[in-house]
Amino acid sequence: MLNHNQGIAIDQSASSVYSIVQQEVDLGTSALVRSDAEMAITFFQSALQKLRAGDAFHDHLLHNLLLGYKLQIQQKLDNGEHDAALLTLDKVLQFKIDGLMAGDVEFRKRFAGVFDGLGLVFSRHGKVDESLQCCRKAIAIYPSSGFRINLENALRAAGQTAVLSDFATSHTSEEIGRHIFIACVPKSGSTFLKNILLSLSGYRDAFMVYTPGQFEQDLYLPVLDSVAGLDTVTQQHCRASDTNVQMMQAFGIKPVVLVRNIFDCVVSLLDFYNGGAFANSFFREDYRSLDEETRIDLLIDHLVPWYFEFVASWSLVEKQRRLHLMWLNYEDLIRDKPKTVVDVLGFYGLAAPSRGIAQRIDEIEVEKRGTRFNKGIAGRGALRLSQEQKLRIERYARYYPATDFARLGL
Repeated sequence: MLNHNQGIAIDQSASSVYSIVQQEVDLGTSALVRSDAEMAITFFQSALQKLRAGDAFHDHLLHNLLLGYKLQIQQKLDNGEHDAALLTLDKVLQFKIDGLMAGDVEFRKRFAGVFDGLGLVFSRHGKVDESLQCCRKAIAIYPSSGFRINLENALRAAGQTAVLSDFATSHTSEEIGRHIFIACVPKSGSTFLKNILLSLSGYRDAFMVYTPGQFEQDLYLPVLDSVAGLDTVTQQHCRASDTNVQMMQAFGIKPVVLVRNIFDCVVSLLDFYNGGAFANSFFREDYRSLDEETRIDLLIDHLVPWYFEFVASWSLVEKQRRLHLMWLNYEDLIRDKPKTVVDVLGFYGLAAPSRGIAQRIDEIEVEKRGTRFNKGIAGRGALRLSQEQKLRIERYARYYPATDFARLGL
């Protein structure tokens, strides 16, 4: 908010006009402090009418006027005057910084912050569509990650689909590449499938996360933004969090969701961790000291719940039609690899000759180039796990009565 303590250089010939403007700013500022929105708006509007967009003071006055309207909208909503509040919102959504402060980053951030705060005002009054409008306006003015927190909440509350401008202001939809995305549970043959798709498509391998290790493999916007214009193949162990789904919506990503029999997953995880993967876990200090059965219990207690969350989250996305996705089972992949690859390529509107697919699969299997494709045998889990361990795994399904876990072999 601009007040008399903020100095701006002005032309001496316009000093009389600015003197009046300063008086009106002071009166408007005092009215804001008293929460007299009507009076503040009157004085700020009067002062603004005396200036042109390129004049000193103009953008600051517009910011003050926006603050006055924000207060007015809040008061009208509090008083139940919802229609009047919405009319005022239509007016302020037209505000834009087109004066001398257009290139000032800090000023744009403060200006956008008013709209971000206004979005919260509408949200508290149950006006979710209006809240989303305000959040999007804030992002358009200053694309801050902080403002996207409220944008995510507004998108979810409004049940609306994210658009590219919600996340990327430097790209147009025509510039966005094609993205093959495998959202997968660990130990489901995903690396093997990714390598085949990379070879056949000629796309670039892209890991769209902040960093691996102990982090959840959620989409990370700066990395996603950096590869958005490329054709990519991605394989990530990620649940359908609201932010992941919204970014996929915005960038036109439709995922293949790859799952596997949960009992087989546990046994394959045991092989994986026994082979050294425990070094990336939170239990890395103690894992080697545990006996085999305790290790299995550890995986069931701490890793298996993630698998249920994974299936439940993507099932809900499918049910709500928030994304176009394709389910794929590990068992189908190992049963008929060429057909599975053809189906995946078809899902993305791509094609390759069957002979070429089969040949490339054979080559990759011979190379065994980091595929982590274990024994490729279905049914090991049912034989290796005890009845008590299998029952413990099955009991996790009771927390998700609306989800069908047949995809996990239950």
